[in-house]
Order: sequence, then structure tokens, then C-alpha cells
Amino acid sequence: MATTDEIRGSTRSGPPPAGTNPLDLVTDEVKQQYQTDGVVMLRQALHPEWLLLIELGLQRVMGNAGQQKHLFYAGEEGEFVETVRNTEVTPELQRLVYDSPVADVVGALIGSENVWLYSDEFFVKEGGNCGRTPWHQDTPYWPVAGNQIASMWISLDPLPKHECLEYVAGSHQGPMFDGFSPSKVSEDPTLPHYGQDLPPLPDIEADRDAFNIVSWDIEPGDVIVAHPSVLHGGGQTGPSSRRRALTVRCYGDDIVYAQRPPTRPTVPLTPGLSLTLKPGDPLRSPWYPRLRPVPPEQQAR
Repeated sequence: MATTDEIRGSTRSGPPPAGTNPLDLVTDEVKQQYQTDGVVMLRQALHPEWLLLIELGLQRVMGNAGQQKHLFYAGEEGEFVETVRNTEVTPELQRLVYDSPVADVVGALIGSENVWLYSDEFFVKEGGNCGRTPWHQDTPYWPVAGNQIASMWISLDPLPKHECLEYVAGSHQGPMFDGFSPSKVSEDPTLPHYGQDLPPLPDIEADRDAFNIVSWDIEPGDVIVAHPSVLHGGGQTGPSSRRRALTVRCYGDDIVYAQRPPTRPTVPLTPGLSLTLKPGDPLRSPWYPRLRPVPPEQQAR
């Protein structure tokens, strides 16, 4: 299996010059790798100006007492922060999703000219020795079905591959597993989220050699684009490391509303969605703004 580095070459050439088109990175070989592995890494896809916009947005979010912050490993040494749906309250991220090439790159990989925003998510691991993000798929938590959907993971910090996100290549073609239970993650990261209907997560960390795990050394500007059904988890950070990352999740025409086991709500919480959509309906809702083509009101800005 060829990695993106092997396809594109592993030599770093610094930030892309202004005017560089990131869509040139989405070659036929990269599209094929995305279909096969469910994940690709694109070197220097984002200009430093976009990274600065993300950093300013993160500062606003972390200083906003009204923005809910979820803690993993709460009270333990490995504690880290997650915040969801920041775009709705953060002007910097609004400009990112409409003005940057993020939606264009995702649209090219999933094969859809129409692109909607599902959600965004910050993961903030500071202070060193932050715990792993447990192995999981995203789709069990989301009320969606279809293939034209992807998440772009953007790190603001350089990372060695053992602290980067890790993926089980090709696992998006397998079964959908139950999610881990966030409230019990420090007890056992394979304990189920729903506890019915879906098979339990495999204990990947206990038998890593049995899985085709891929990860990369990361420099700011590099991005990883992955299908949300790919099994993935984040490496533990070192004693002096920090990992601040934004994930932007977008989808295309074939994504429809789907139900999940009734024991827990899907995430992010989306009150009223099940009252306006039935399973199989196209996922259209004010909760999910259209990014491409750019709406007229955004063009006017």
C-alpha cells in the first residue's frame, strides 16, 4: 500500500507560496488512496494565514466561558479538552469554512461539488502527558449514512508520528462498531456508548500488530483527510508536548439522515432534527450550513 508521502514525495519545501492551489494536491492517485484506505495526508495544503485564523479562533473559544468544553480523563494527569460546534460562535472559523480551501479539498476527495458543514471540533492537549484519544469511528455517534463525507484534521503544532492521529487503513469498508463511552474512558476505552445493536469496538491498543495502523510526522500546514468510518485514535503527548488541532467535517450530496440506537443521543446534540427528518431524507437543516457553492449572502461579504 502506497502512502501519501510515497505518492507525493516526502521532501518538505516549507509553506506553500501565496496563490498555490491546494486542489493540485488532490491527484487521481490521492483520490484512489482515499477510496482504498479511507485516509490521506496532504503536505502543506494550508497557507500559514489560514493557520493564524484557526489559532485566533481557538483563543476566542478557550476564552469564551459560554462555550462548553468537554474533558477527557477529567481530573487525571492525561486530561485534555474538546469543544464542538465552534463555528457558530466564532467569526474566525466562519471565515475559515467559507473562504479557505478546506471545503474545496474535501469536496474534491469525496466527489461532490455541493458541500455542507456537519460540524467542527477542537482538541486541545496542553501541559504534556495528555492521554490518548481512544480508538473509535465517528459515524456511530452521528445520525448520518452515505459515502460522501470526510473530516479534515489540522494541527497547529508540529508532531512526531507517535503523537499524531493514527488510523486503521481500510477500516471504513468494515462494520460500524459501537462507540466508546466518554464518561468511562479512563476505566476502559472499549466500553460501549450505546450498548445495543452495534458490535463492540476491538481492543486495537492491546494488539496493534494485528491492524494496518498508519500515521505521519506533521508540520503546521499539513492536513489529514479521513472518512469518519475509519477507526482512529490519537497518540499520547510527551511530557513537554502540546497538540492543538481542529477537525472540520464536511459532506456531499449522498449523505442522508439515519437513526442510531435510542439509548443515547447522537452528537453533537441537534434538537429537533428527528422531528423534521425521517431516515433516508437528505441531510438538510439549518444546523448544517452549505459551504459550496458559496451561498449568495456569503459572496456578498
